[in-house]
Amino acid sequence: MSSGPTRVGVLGSTGQQGGAVLRALVEEGIAAVAITRNPESEKAKALASLPGVEVRKADLDDQASLEAAFAGCDGAFVVANFWEGMDVTREMKQYENCANALKAVGGMKHIVMTTLEETSNHPKMEDAKVLLNHPTGDMKVPHYDGKNRSHKFFDGLPVSFLYTSCFLDNFTTFFTLYKQADETYQFTLPLGDGPIAWTILSDLGKMTVGIMRRPELIGETLGSASLHVSAAELATLMSTATGKTIKYQSVPWKTFAEFGFPGADDLAQMFKFFTDAEEEFLAIRDLKRCEELGGPLGDPVATFRSLSLQYA
Repeated sequence: MSSGPTRVGVLGSTGQQGGAVLRALVEEGIAAVAITRNPESEKAKALASLPGVEVRKADLDDQASLEAAFAGCDGAFVVANFWEGMDVTREMKQYENCANALKAVGGMKHIVMTTLEETSNHPKMEDAKVLLNHPTGDMKVPHYDGKNRSHKFFDGLPVSFLYTSCFLDNFTTFFTLYKQADETYQFTLPLGDGPIAWTILSDLGKMTVGIMRRPELIGETLGSASLHVSAAELATLMSTATGKTIKYQSVPWKTFAEFGFPGADDLAQMFKFFTDAEEEFLAIRDLKRCEELGGPLGDPVATFRSLSLQYA
């Protein structure tokens, strides 16, 4: 990697995004530090066996531990997990801790932070509820708004911001395929009939490495996606992959918000943003640009075949 980092510290390395970035770095022969709270976990031990990977312990709530973990690195992948506790103030403090640690370590060539848009002041979100009165301002999709408002902590650092989109892997955790009386399966989301940006995690990893290869992208905001298809079209791809008949049921976002599980209202207004700001949302996640950054995009059917989808 001639113009990019030679040793990259990866947050969330045992999770979805960090794991994808770590594997992409290994594939490119770039040294990586897998940063995790629990180096003794089976996932962490598996990472330690990969070529060029060192596992280090750190906690996003502890700036000193992050400084130790990033020591000797000249690149970083930054991610935090809102859904672990769903405390946006804590998540923002974690980003601040990370930014301060990277400034203290110094010597960074390129940092990539995965993030999301600010929704609270978007014209398409005028009829969405304020879900959180936060010291930084009202939030309508807290797990989006908190990330975006954390960008300021990275001022002065060589950072690129990468907007993510729905991961196909979400069908192993967040989204469930429910068996129907006719032996078909169905998932219910407020995604309307139009195209949505979806990301294959391995593509996210490759895009991240591609961004790190391009110093001219420092200070830029980019988007990630592997395909733009409607939820109904995605159901067809899942059917092809699994050999089962999988269908999509659309519901209004306000109905989804009342489903009652933790975070339902946050997700409902996120989906509203997807659909109501569709043109803008897809434009920054332009597929041609994503392919330029990370190479050929993955096959969704093969990806679904490789996943343990969540059935009920």
